[in-house]
Amino acid sequence: MTNFIELFLENKSYKVWVGTDSHARDGVVTFATAIVIYKVGNGATYFYYVTHERRPYDMYSRLIREAEFSLNTAEFIENHLNLIKPEIHLDIGLNGRSKEVFNVVTGYVKGLGYDCKIKPESFAATNVAHLYTK
Repeated sequence: MTNFIELFLENKSYKVWVGTDSHARDGVVTFATAIVIYKVGNGATYFYYVTHERRPYDMYSRLIREAEFSLNTAEFIENHLNLIKPEIHLDIGLNGRSKEVFNVVTGYVKGLGYDCKIKPESFAATNVAHLYTK
């Protein structure tokens, strides 16, 4: 993965976004985390991984877990891939049920020093990671 990223970036300006989405079905929660790397002016590529957990989650716990996956991935990107600090994309918004945990989740991410985006700007979570949760 590191070699591919180096070839893709060609020492150009870039941005990195990380987002996680989840879906519960039949007692199993599928979490998908996406890493989106955008080479400014030249397009983007992405990587993803999927994890399955067999345990019940309420909405609050599941959204915190999504943020945790994204933050762990962001730390990996910085410390092992030696890329810039990514922006975290959260699958929450100010409308709908997720607004109840908005301050907790965004505070968690910002408290660890990361910038974050929420719906509708959080495409790494709501568009890319979402593809792999079903």
